[in-house]
Amino acid sequence: MPDTAARTTSPLRPETPANLASRARSATLIGAAGLVTFFAVVAVTRNIFLFDLGRVAWLFSGLILLNLGLAATAPRWAPWRWAIYAYEGFQVIVLSIILHRLGGLMMGILLITYAFPVIHGEMLRSDSSVFATANLCGACYAVMAWVEHESLRDVGVDTQQQMAFVAIAFLTLNFMALYANRYGYQLRNLARHLQEKVAERTAELSAVNAELAAKARALEAKQDELKSFVYTVTHDLKSPLSAILLIADLLLQREGAGLAAEGREDLERIVRLAGGTEDMIRDLLELFRITSQPEAPAWVELGALVEGALETLRPQIAAKQVRVEIGPLPRVWGQGRKLGHVVSNLLGNAVKYVAAEQGEIAVSGGAENGSVRLSVRDNGIGIPPAYHRGIFELFGRVPGREQEVDGRAVGGTGVGLAIVKRIVEAHRGSVAVESAPGAGSCFTVRLPVDGGG
Repeated sequence: MPDTAARTTSPLRPETPANLASRARSATLIGAAGLVTFFAVVAVTRNIFLFDLGRVAWLFSGLILLNLGLAATAPRWAPWRWAIYAYEGFQVIVLSIILHRLGGLMMGILLITYAFPVIHGEMLRSDSSVFATANLCGACYAVMAWVEHESLRDVGVDTQQQMAFVAIAFLTLNFMALYANRYGYQLRNLARHLQEKVAERTAELSAVNAELAAKARALEAKQDELKSFVYTVTHDLKSPLSAILLIADLLLQREGAGLAAEGREDLERIVRLAGGTEDMIRDLLELFRITSQPEAPAWVELGALVEGALETLRPQIAAKQVRVEIGPLPRVWGQGRKLGHVVSNLLGNAVKYVAAEQGEIAVSGGAENGSVRLSVRDNGIGIPPAYHRGIFELFGRVPGREQEVDGRAVGGTGVGLAIVKRIVEAHRGSVAVESAPGAGSCFTVRLPVDGGG
């Protein structure tokens, strides 16, 4: 509570030239709009109050044009106090002439017109100038009473009544000035208080954002450190594991015939497990290589990527006598080497999971709703729906008992489709599978035509 009181009674800070210019521009534009409204009211009621519109039309036009001109040049004159006094004084005098020509003191209701320059003065500058404007209006009203005293006396308004009118005008106008000044002060104080609150909250948000950014950088550094550690360990395991596999394989070839059945099975298991682990390490190293190497994007012909992948897979395709059909394929904006890995992995899986002499693979594509589609369909063993999501995760695989082709379990590491997913999502695309056991599989990749901006 004490903080609020101190904040409420604290003096306002000086306004900048930019703020003064903005206030002056707003005030003069409102002034022009107010004069247009005043003139419209006079025009509408001229038959009721017998106003002579011709005597004041040019005065209204001049004041309106003056306000519009001053609005356009506000930055030049708004910071100067004398310019505001001159502008307000001139406007009050012209308005007094207009009031005199519309009936003067005989039209007592027109006194309210002086509220316009009073409020206008408060809008222009937040100081005692509003009281100067109010007293200038009162002085003009007194001059008007002196100019019209003969005609007022002819209608029965004596000098004392005229003086009373002038005194009431002074009191009324100063009261309006006091009200406008205090109300304006409260509004400005409230605006300043809100600005301080906004600045305070902005500073707090900036501090929080800076802290979050620092934590994000630290987390990214830790992740890079972890990736480096995993890569180093994986790479260092490759050589001894290859040696173990080579030695076990040599032992199996050299001493296998002399071993008992159980010993031979154990040695074969060592070869098989070591070979699987070596494949996994190789795939992990490929994952690190593909996801970490920078590559400039360019227009990539998907047809060329498919042809290159099939050329690499030609021995496996020939051995299993797989029929491959390729439809028209579009081009896409992306990283050619990484997209080539996507195509190679999808085609390699299709060849791997179709039966010998019965396998059929169809590659198709096209442009749909601002994206490019690439589909690889096969008539292989299919994938149970329960594994559709998991196969795209790292080390995610369908259990071996459900992955037999031609009576043999198909090996794999569960890394290939994880790499596919990461590459596709890095291109702001998506990859999905439609499959069922015994019904083959269809992998569909969708990529933005322009690479996602």
